[in-house]
Amino acid sequence: MTDSASNAKKDSTLESFIALVRQDPELQAEIKAALNQDQVISIAASRGYEFDSLTILRKWSKHTNFSKDTWMGWFEE
Repeated sequence: MTDSASNAKKDSTLESFIALVRQDPELQAEIKAALNQDQVISIAASRGYEFDSLTILRKWSKHTNFSKDTWMGWFEE
């Protein structure tokens, strides 16, 4: 798999995970309690969603206004 194909797959996986998090209040609370992106990645992996920190970075500007931790911008509050 090429890097761009691999990145696209990880991006799609992250998008799917974010959609799941937005629909699952318990998972949302778990993500909000995460202390760092490694914990977020581990939580995702435990549910079968495989992506890395670079994937989060690529999507950061799409999901946050930069005033909060990366993954906190996934939630509308």
